[in-house]
Amino acid sequence: MTAKILYMYLPYFAAAIFLIGVVYRIWTWGKTPVPLRIVTTPAPKTRSGVVWRIIGDVLWFPSLFKGDKLLWLGGILFHSLLWLVLLRHLRYFLYPIPAWVESLQTTGLYAGYLIPLPLALLLVRRLLLERNLYISILGDYFALILLLGITISGVLLRVFFRAYLVDIKDVMLGLIHLEPRVYDIPWLFGLHFSLVLVLLIYFPFSKLMHSGGIFFSPTRNQRANFEQRFVNPWDIKVGYNPNNLFPPEKYRQELAGPGGGRKE
Repeated sequence: MTAKILYMYLPYFAAAIFLIGVVYRIWTWGKTPVPLRIVTTPAPKTRSGVVWRIIGDVLWFPSLFKGDKLLWLGGILFHSLLWLVLLRHLRYFLYPIPAWVESLQTTGLYAGYLIPLPLALLLVRRLLLERNLYISILGDYFALILLLGITISGVLLRVFFRAYLVDIKDVMLGLIHLEPRVYDIPWLFGLHFSLVLVLLIYFPFSKLMHSGGIFFSPTRNQRANFEQRFVNPWDIKVGYNPNNLFPPEKYRQELAGPGGGRKE
């Protein structure tokens, strides 16, 4: 019964939560008005410059490199290795397997062996540096420990507790084609798979959504055109006399009221 729940029902539930949560977060960010220029300087003044800035933030994290080189090292290593591991895992979801996926198998395999190291570096950094320890919350540790659990269990599956890959691929293809199947698969794969499902459920509600939020951050996606005049569309046009901004006859009655001023 446990295997049936794990391989037949929980994956669809986790996928639904993941997709709905991600779409909702992106929709919320997209509809949030940003009436002011709050771009982080130095910033580009052209739209093409903004595009290149976001591309740089996504690919090599230049602002992070300037601010914290240790965090940059852990982040760039983790994200690079993660992409290789994810691309390698496509072999379990595609049939036939494309040639370019086959060509990444060896590289992705070694990336899987190494990926726990930058995660451990990020966790140790958060635990040992007093400033990071002070600002960290439970969710920061949970995400790192969850990712460490997924990666370490994956390494153990590859090195010590190998599962029958034909059955695993049949399970994955069955889920994709809405024909879920149940097999007697080793407990370690069940743990690895369960942790991945927990990550999918947790992802939309965590800081891991920075992978999508970077494109909607007004500090990164705006131009530094501060010399341009912006008119608030909600302002009401008010007529006034520039020679007499505060006519006394307009306020005399209010000023002469109870507690509003002296009476002669």
